[in-house]
Amino acid sequence: MAYYNEKHKENTLRYQKKMKEIRFWVKPEEYEIYVSAAEKAGYPSMRQFYFAAIREKVEEINNREKEDL
Repeated sequence: MAYYNEKHKENTLRYQKKMKEIRFWVKPEEYEIYVSAAEKAGYPSMRQFYFAAIREKVEEINNREKEDL
């Protein structure tokens, strides 16, 4: 069985210092809509679904900005 030791703790803390955390809350009925969409699209996890949706929106915004120039 794996165990969590001081070295693991140090590595985790070092990793977390390099990253930013994004958290948000949704209503249960909204969550169910998101889960359903992720499943229909074939995403293996909600995390991957969220990242893909965010990435898609960012690309859309950036492309719109390029067109406006």
